[in-house]
Amino acid sequence: MGFIRRIKKGKNTYLALVENRREGGKVVQKVIKYIGKEIEGKACRRVNTKDVRAEATKRYADILVVHRLAKVLGLEELFGDEGRYVLAFVYSHLLERPSIKRLEEWFQGTEIPEVLQVDDISTIGLYKAVGKLSQMDFSKVEVAIFSKLRPYEKGNSSVIIDVTDTYFEGSSMDEEPRRGKDGKYRKLIQVGLGITEGHGFPIMMRTYGGNVSTFMIFKDLFTELLKRGFKAIIIDRGMGSEENIKEVLRARVKIISGLKKTRVYEERYLKKINRDEIYTEGCRVKLKNTSVYIKEFTQLGGRLIAVYNPYLEVVRRELIYEREGKDEEARYVGYSFIYHNTELSSEEVVRRYYEREIIERAFKKLKGILSLRPIRVWRREHIEGHLRVCYLSYAILTLLEYHLRKGRFDLSATQLLEKLKKGYKIYLNDAKTGFSWQTTVLLEKRLYKILDYLGCSV
Repeated sequence: MGFIRRIKKGKNTYLALVENRREGGKVVQKVIKYIGKEIEGKACRRVNTKDVRAEATKRYADILVVHRLAKVLGLEELFGDEGRYVLAFVYSHLLERPSIKRLEEWFQGTEIPEVLQVDDISTIGLYKAVGKLSQMDFSKVEVAIFSKLRPYEKGNSSVIIDVTDTYFEGSSMDEEPRRGKDGKYRKLIQVGLGITEGHGFPIMMRTYGGNVSTFMIFKDLFTELLKRGFKAIIIDRGMGSEENIKEVLRARVKIISGLKKTRVYEERYLKKINRDEIYTEGCRVKLKNTSVYIKEFTQLGGRLIAVYNPYLEVVRRELIYEREGKDEEARYVGYSFIYHNTELSSEEVVRRYYEREIIERAFKKLKGILSLRPIRVWRREHIEGHLRVCYLSYAILTLLEYHLRKGRFDLSATQLLEKLKKGYKIYLNDAKTGFSWQTTVLLEKRLYKILDYLGCSV
């Protein structure tokens, strides 16, 4: 019976199939054939390149990354029997976003069925998974995901909440067409989102009809955040009002909030400001892209900050004068208000409020990269399921962003996934011996280092 023997020749170690034979009363060892070479402790089979055939090539590297992060977040266990179908939908949404009717065909050119161990991905199954998402208590999913993300924040407990709108097709939801922020009249859904201030990790998402006021949306989101134990929030002036601030104060929560510039506020505060006094070096706060000037007042047990932006004043005055407006109309342009009850200085509050671009990036990802708008599914459960797929995709994307920043790789999550699109698993076969094996090919050497860092060795 033959066996494998390691044969050392100089600096190289070869692997040979050998067998023992009896010759002249002695047992001698004969090499039947050399089968390969040992490289870095691993056996590398010897094949003739002219006999090698590629049986299949499948998209792999980007799928490996998102699957690894989904496992870190524990996503598959959250959705019961449909868990693998849900993840298949999420992966496709993150990486390609083909039409749901083309998904079944698209999956066959990827390693998604293999990594999820699903052989029968079908369009019917995918629709069923989307319906499952829309029917479940998604707040439990949010809490479970955030329990995995919270340790990465390391003490930063502030939440930024905001609302955006998106439109949808179909007649399954009784919504009248309304004018959205883009000026178009469509059937609208408003999406309220809560994320961490530090890394933009998702905390919660809620959907509302197009006719629900942002003040009421704030009350709903805030109530849920209280239940989950958050004690510091940042909101913009679209949600900010004295009534909402008083509700926050009663709950003993810290808040930084923009406030609308009403006639009452103009008379009570802006009338007292001397422009020559506020527009000085001592009142200046330098932001990333501009400078503003501030003055403090006491209000509601906290501080009200009047913020003057000279650049904004010039632009808005010109617009008013272009349409033949009067000086009185332009009197207070360039001013805005921020309220807070924190221990932070006014300068720090202004920076944290105006440089909270992380929420804007979150909505940009949801609307752009993750295709939150437009929603081109028609049935109500599919619309709501689609939104939740976007939320799950965003959770994976933000975790990837975190690791890339921590590892100091000069790539965003979307840039990395775009590069990994061309990382394939190739199935090879030796036509002469019938031996089959697989190899992974990446086009950039540094991508191997990134994958190793992410725990995705190929």
